[in-house]
Amino acid sequence: MEPARIFFAAMASILMLSGPQLARGAESTVTFDWMGAEVAIVSSADRAYGQPFDISFSVDISPRPPGDTFAFETFLYASDAVDLSGTTWTYTFISDVPVQNLLYTGVLGDVTTPTTFDGSGYSIRLYDPEYGDYTWLFSDYNHKVVWTLHDVVLLADADFDLTLQYFLMLPETFSAQVTPTPEPSTVTLLGLGLGCLAVVRRRLGRA
Repeated sequence: MEPARIFFAAMASILMLSGPQLARGAESTVTFDWMGAEVAIVSSADRAYGQPFDISFSVDISPRPPGDTFAFETFLYASDAVDLSGTTWTYTFISDVPVQNLLYTGVLGDVTTPTTFDGSGYSIRLYDPEYGDYTWLFSDYNHKVVWTLHDVVLLADADFDLTLQYFLMLPETFSAQVTPTPEPSTVTLLGLGLGCLAVVRRRLGRA
């Protein structure tokens, strides 16, 4: 086979194998400590302007000592840099006791997630589908609750603020900014090409 054909065949193989991984990028995860529990805001890897993506908000009480109980209210604020018109939600309750595991779904703006827009952003009340105002978590069973918003459309770099209020204590807010997933750069692709060319030349030199 001619050297040029070997080179282009090898380049095509590398780009076919590595391209999807480079384009996919990685999830964006921000974690916080809230009175010993772990709060996380995770946005999916497929983030791009004008395209739908998922973002989840979780509270995990398992790091707390045995015997602890959490009961809290949940509020969410999203800047106007997102389009929520087609957004749905999922509520997942995770427990060591299988019978306690729960899964609910709905459309954003329903009775479980009433939503208002004030001109600069969206205020969303996340009611617990099982208990109403308060979400109850018990460390004895490693409880964790996850709210996920599906098909949020990113219009620009967007801010999300998750506010949790434990009984009568002052509320605490956890913030994350969502930006597009970085695309593979020209330098990265050029590096792949040069590396492939070096391999081809080395092999031809040995022949």
